[in-house]
Amino acid sequence: MMKGVPPEEIREHYTEINGVMYPPKQVLSVLTGRERTSFTTMEAQRVLAKIGFTSHRIGEQARSSDARQIPGATGLDRTGQLEAAVAVPQEAFASLTARVRKLERRG
Repeated sequence: MMKGVPPEEIREHYTEINGVMYPPKQVLSVLTGRERTSFTTMEAQRVLAKIGFTSHRIGEQARSSDARQIPGATGLDRTGQLEAAVAVPQEAFASLTARVRKLERRG
């Protein structure tokens, strides 16, 4: 999914995909097609963690043990796992959107 996408400037957090460091919000935005202003870095990190990617702060060294495999995705490379798990962030955004709408109705 991120193949051929140039990484943007890393400010504080990054997610490594196929050896390239990307800001977590950039990854989630590319993955879902959503505007980055519709979610926080923390939300992006949480969604990416659910599909097997960890985020790190600049200066932290990523450990190879951080790269988790997604259950049921054996034999797929990490990019394939990401593509196979696209439904997870879409569900997270649907839930977030529903919560925002509910709060807006209250206000």
